[in-house]
Amino acid sequence: MVIDFSTFGSGPAPTPTDPRVLFDALPGRAAQYEFLRDPQGQVLQAWYDRRSEKDLVVKLNTGGGKTVVGLLICQSSLNEGEGPALYLAPDPFLASQAMEQAVELGLEVTDDPQSGRFASGEAICVLSLHRFVNGKSVFGLQGDGRPVVDVGTLVVDDAHAALATVREKFTLKLTRSQHEKEFGELLDLFAEDLSQQSEMTYLGLTTNDYSAVAPVPFWAWTRRITDVGAILNKLRGDDGLQWSWPLIKDVLPICRAVFTSDTLEVQPPYPPINKIASFARARRRVHLTATLADDSVLVTDFAADPDTVGTAITPTTAGYLGDRLILAPQDINPSIKEAAVREMAAKLSERVNVVVLVPSHRRAKMWEQHAQITASDSEQIGAAVDALRKRHVGLVVLVNKYDGIDLPRTACEVLILDGLPQSYGGQTRREAVVLGDSDEMVNRQLQRIEQGMGRGVRSVNDHCVVLLMGAHLSQLITTPKYRSRFSPATRAQIEFSRKVAATLTGQPLEKIEGVIAQVLGRDPGWVAAARGALAEATYPTRTISAVAAPARRAFDQASLGQYAQAVTHMSTAVAAAKDPTERGFLQEQLAAYQHFTDEPKAQQTLVKALAHNPAVLRPIEGVKPTRIKPTDTQAVLAAGFLANTYADRNELLVGIDVLLDELTYHPSQKKVPVFERALERLGHHLGFEAQRPERATGTGPDVLWAIGDLKYLVLEAKSGATTDKIWRSDVAQLAHSMSWFQQTYDQSCSATPVMLHRVNTLEYNAAAPPGTRIITSATMAQLSEAVRKATLALADAGSWSDPKAVAEQYGAHRLLAQGLAQRFSVTPR
Repeated sequence: MVIDFSTFGSGPAPTPTDPRVLFDALPGRAAQYEFLRDPQGQVLQAWYDRRSEKDLVVKLNTGGGKTVVGLLICQSSLNEGEGPALYLAPDPFLASQAMEQAVELGLEVTDDPQSGRFASGEAICVLSLHRFVNGKSVFGLQGDGRPVVDVGTLVVDDAHAALATVREKFTLKLTRSQHEKEFGELLDLFAEDLSQQSEMTYLGLTTNDYSAVAPVPFWAWTRRITDVGAILNKLRGDDGLQWSWPLIKDVLPICRAVFTSDTLEVQPPYPPINKIASFARARRRVHLTATLADDSVLVTDFAADPDTVGTAITPTTAGYLGDRLILAPQDINPSIKEAAVREMAAKLSERVNVVVLVPSHRRAKMWEQHAQITASDSEQIGAAVDALRKRHVGLVVLVNKYDGIDLPRTACEVLILDGLPQSYGGQTRREAVVLGDSDEMVNRQLQRIEQGMGRGVRSVNDHCVVLLMGAHLSQLITTPKYRSRFSPATRAQIEFSRKVAATLTGQPLEKIEGVIAQVLGRDPGWVAAARGALAEATYPTRTISAVAAPARRAFDQASLGQYAQAVTHMSTAVAAAKDPTERGFLQEQLAAYQHFTDEPKAQQTLVKALAHNPAVLRPIEGVKPTRIKPTDTQAVLAAGFLANTYADRNELLVGIDVLLDELTYHPSQKKVPVFERALERLGHHLGFEAQRPERATGTGPDVLWAIGDLKYLVLEAKSGATTDKIWRSDVAQLAHSMSWFQQTYDQSCSATPVMLHRVNTLEYNAAAPPGTRIITSATMAQLSEAVRKATLALADAGSWSDPKAVAEQYGAHRLLAQGLAQRFSVTPR
């Protein structure tokens, strides 16, 4: 007998909308999706209870199954009639992965946004964010006359990576190589204004100095906006500009413009995301993230509701994560050399897959002899990841790829981060200079580092040893104020790893390798301890800065031409900023809005901004140089600075390592601003008053040290030089700085001209100012070694806050002011 089950019941079964019930009802899901993990069930229940709120953020640890959660949210919304549903991944690779998972779950998906099944709410559209956010988006743009594709529910996966992509899409880039005529016209248009801000920087723009980064003053930008618009509008059909020009043209007057020697970048303060009308009109927007410790960027960049995203949806515990040992070998033992770490990595790669993340091709080259694969573009990286997931490959180097790749199980058992991700664009380089070590910039760095460290742990069953190379990375995990900003689970693992590292202090690399072998061999004691370390990790309750909402409201009002309202909101944002550096940067933006309603007041605001942050734009009237002189003896000033800067021995030693690493001569011109900042900080470490006059006033030396007894060192940094000669233009710049000193200081003061250059050989027609000294690569190494030894002695004795001890060590290592320049420099020849 055969029963016809279709006759049972009065009609079709109701379609489940509860995502947990929906998951259980999926008939065709693959075997690996037998059940939802507990954290997935928790966040799905919390989302379902709050699903009527427009903007929500869902946080799950890396490898916690965010993609499945996002797809179930989409399908639940479709079942409830809140479609069409769009799932956005940061890049094509992750979009294809999401498509695969959807098929394995038994969900109907499409990658065609014009599909009838998507429009009717019967299939989830899975796309790369690149296809959604661009000037020719098939979804239509606000006000461009094309129909806007309706989206009911929108899920943004890996919101941290998506934010970077969106900001890039809303940036117009005009390169000198492709549009030499138009680039030249625009540079000429602002030549006087740029030169007024900094003569040397403007000269760098015209002489292909790759370190030059020059923001266009907002008053000059608005004064010539008609000319700018006319030039750019002619290029609207260009292959590059057609993707960005439609997105920013309506907010062009309030955009920030930055010149480098080869590119003009034009970018609004925040993305006018409402231009993507499908995003703005979506009735449900869900942002999925693992590592976004500060959700403020969702408010500023995605215009998300601060009240709803401020209360993130999270599991009850943050400890659902595979185990990781996170070590910085050179922090454990400073005598360990980078080459030895590479040799150890090569040895480990004979048994397990080792993945090395590097920020540049230069760093990748250092791994060349050990690497089986080096991949830099998306196609190469995709192939490398595929190989790692299928078999034992060995050692693989990935260039500047800190997110968007999954390396589960044996695909990556040892992960090495060799250096910090670099800022390459004009806007990001300018922000790096202006924001420096501010909370904002540190948070950005930490976010990328955490993304990188998460590549090898994709589920609770994964394990990975993470090795950090370089003083900067060591500093971010050893300094408590930085450690506290990682996500809870990563922070717990770092804290636990620090305890492991403490037992290895001063040990040779072989001992560290032995501990790594224990972890890779799944030592039961390690497994139990590592999982216990995560037991108490919980998510923070609220992570929205008080600056975010008023800053975004100010931008939105300015976008509509409502400048008075924009000023009101931006003033609130400035008042809420706690970090002085960030406050100065926000005041610059406030001044830009004020310029439309009260030009004199805008200039007054800039003067106030300079008091908080000397790297912001200088007012039209310029800035008078501030004379500096020591307020106490060298030892007292040095001890005070060290005591206020470093809380403990380890922080002091790592901080000095970072400082001296930044003072290394490097062939990249883009690193020169970092070198100049470090040179100023070295002066403070040595107990001198120090400043950067060229940055603060637009003229004068790169760095000035007041070393006592009315004596000064005028320092010009040519750390990015690659030639074996000092050019005539370089010594001319030093002579100009000496003239500045003589005009700024009276005759009772004397200065020694000092150039920092890898060599001391002058070009045949170059004449250095009288008394010039050159700190070469060799003498800089001697100075660095003296600083390192003096600091180590003070750290070992715990006496870096004691002026008497500082005077003793500085004297022993020849760091006292008298004769300092002569000891660590040579004459030009």
